[in-house]
Amino acid sequence: MLRRSFIGSCTAALAGSGLFCGVGAASGVARSFSNAPLRISAPLDWFPGRRPTEKLAGVAAWGLPAYEWLWPLGDPDAFRAQSDALGLELSCIVGAGAIASGWMTRREDHDKTEAMFVERVALARRLGCKRLVGLTGAMRDDVSAAEQTDYVIQCLTRLAPIAEDNDVVLVLEALNTRVDHPGFFLTRTDQTVAILKAVDSPNVKMLFDIYHQQITEGDIIRTIRENIAYIDHFHVADNPGRNEPGTGELHYANIFQAIVDTGYTGFVALECGYSTGDYEDALRATLACMPQARNDSIV
Repeated sequence: MLRRSFIGSCTAALAGSGLFCGVGAASGVARSFSNAPLRISAPLDWFPGRRPTEKLAGVAAWGLPAYEWLWPLGDPDAFRAQSDALGLELSCIVGAGAIASGWMTRREDHDKTEAMFVERVALARRLGCKRLVGLTGAMRDDVSAAEQTDYVIQCLTRLAPIAEDNDVVLVLEALNTRVDHPGFFLTRTDQTVAILKAVDSPNVKMLFDIYHQQITEGDIIRTIRENIAYIDHFHVADNPGRNEPGTGELHYANIFQAIVDTGYTGFVALECGYSTGDYEDALRATLACMPQARNDSIV
């Protein structure tokens, strides 16, 4: 069956059953993200091209304002020039720490964490990127959770002035330990916000990964509404499967509307696979969940 015909028939069927996000599916999927009420970013590697610079044209063609590239490679100045020419932003890169032992939870690793952050901030500035992911590292079994929390706060307090001086934001990400990252230290929103309050910097915020937080704590919309002042970046994937919106249990039409209602103006980045085998179908599925999406024909 032709992909377009298949997607069209699935969209109509799912819309009729109320399972396809609940927005826009019955009357077609929007042509691009240019009129979307949220600033959606998609992974650069989704788009065709032999070189990263070639992929940017695909990002722009979909009307996306930004792309996500956590580990950028190549000539940052050439890439920045092409990105600027297309009116695109790089929404986020990895900044400090890792999903591994040590790092922020170990005081003796704070020097290397700071050195990594300084290097990554320099790269981010060349690329025109304002947000960098912070990762605490793994939970230790030799000291208490309270002591590890203090170490994380101490580390972030060292990194905060660097972020402030360079006009970037370090976004601290909580991860789920049940499915994807056993043993990781930072898991809950309340835990993250308590750390951010202690650090007390406008340039250290939370990366709210909807997929991870659904697995860890659920209550996604209420949690976003109550903590939006501390959130400066979102990651999007459905659960289970970590695929595009509309493939799992999360009602992304309602979640996206809730984010819009908070007045949030940052990026909402897709960090997911796609169950259809086609990144364009994943983008269409995301558009179908957008509040106020235009009813253009499927491209």
